[in-house]
Formats: sequence, structure tokens, C-alpha cells
Amino acid sequence: MIYIRIACGTFPFINKDFLYRVADITLSELGNKEADVTISIEKDRKVRELNRQYRGINESTDVLSFYAGVADPECGHHYLGDVIISLPKVKKQAKSMGIPVKDELALMIIHGILHLHGYDHDRLDKEKEMFALQNEILSKVKKPALLNRPKTVASSFRFAFAGILTALHSERNLRIHFCAAGLVVLAGLFFHITLLEWSLVIFAISIVIITEIVNTALEHSLNVFSMEFNENIRQIKDLSAAAVLIATFASVAVGLIVFLPKLTPALH
Repeated sequence: MIYIRIACGTFPFINKDFLYRVADITLSELGNKEADVTISIEKDRKVRELNRQYRGINESTDVLSFYAGVADPECGHHYLGDVIISLPKVKKQAKSMGIPVKDELALMIIHGILHLHGYDHDRLDKEKEMFALQNEILSKVKKPALLNRPKTVASSFRFAFAGILTALHSERNLRIHFCAAGLVVLAGLFFHITLLEWSLVIFAISIVIITEIVNTALEHSLNVFSMEFNENIRQIKDLSAAAVLIATFASVAVGLIVFLPKLTPALH
């Protein structure tokens, strides 16, 4: 299993799916797909502390690899180790080389995992071997990832529910919307609203949740294409967020239309 840990806030936000894909492709190319590994994206200060503690070097670096080489006694999986990456260092290096941060970050993940597999660059011959392999893996990472899913009714429902769970897990706003929807449903049951009112309420809830999920999907898609600040991408995200806001305001209006007349007698 691949564990992703992001310990620093960044803009644009780091797409965990991309990091997972880089690590997964690397392990597959090394014939070690079943191994467990942790990828940690850290601040510069944390990497400097680790570098000083374990290597005696009081400065930051782009990537550190800590080999574990232990097996889980329960499942038998081999825990390969940890790859620790300084995001500020990666950004600086990418800027100096004129390449996307995304590519440099992918290269650091590949580089770190290769170190866990025993590759090194302390000699010229080893350096050529390691760098050639990491460039080969990077070229495969850059290829578009198209997921071919089985087209059955059952699998379609399964993927749809998985998408809802993923969105709930990653998006705080969506969890808030679901909680609000639950409260509205309880209020509808309490006040015995009519079928027409239920139709309005359900439609309003659905519009908010749908726009929030679409907004989340759009953000993830844009982050896959670019991790650099881009004015066009920022505007697209703002427009998508605006759609969610308008849907939310509309749903609040529906709620007031349905429930306010029922609350007014209770207040007098």
C-alpha cells in the first residue's frame, strides 16, 4: 500500500491521486508493486531537521529516503520505507530549471523510491544507471492516465458510491452540506410538509450536492494538469465555486419559502 502524507499547505493544493500514481508506477516498474511505502511532503524546516539528525548535515535537501525493510507479520507485506520530500526545495529547483513543479516532484518521488531499492549515485556508473532508470519511469508517469473500467451496471453503481465517499472524505464543505440536508429532512418530517414541498426541498438539496461534487471533480482535474499558479485555472476554480454558492443561496431561499410559514405560527 502507498501512504501519502502532506504536512504543509500549498497553493495550488497537491493532488494526492497524482502522487499515488507516481509511486505506483515506480514500484510496478521495479517489480515490487506489493511493497508498502510512505511518501511525505514536508516543509523545508522538517527536512532540515531530519537531514541534521540522520545525516549530520545542517541544511535542507530535496529528498530523503529511509529504508525500513520490514515485513508485516499479519499480511506479509514488505514495508519498504519512507520518502521525505521538501516541497519548498522542489519548487525552487523547478523554477531554476524552468520545468513544472509537478514534474520535479514526480522525479523526487521516483528518485527516493529508487534509493529504497538500493540504487545510488555515488559513482559515475551507478549514477548513469540510476538517472537513466528514473528518466524512463518519469516518461511513463507523464503519459496520460486513462482508466478503463468494466462497463457493468453493478460496477457503475460501485464507482459512483466510491466517488461519493471520496468526496465526503476529502471535502469538508460537502460534509457540511450533507449534515444540513439531514437537518432539513428531519424538519420536513417534523412539520409534515406536503409532497410538493418535499419535491422542492429534495431538488434544492440535490442541486447543492451535485454542484459541490462537480466543483470538486473540476478542481482535481485542473490540479492533475498543473500545480503551478495559473490565472486561467484560478478563474475556472472561482467560477466553479460561484456555481456552488449560487446553488446554496437558492436552496436557502427554498428552505425559507417552505419552512418560514410553518415557523411563524409557532413564534406567536
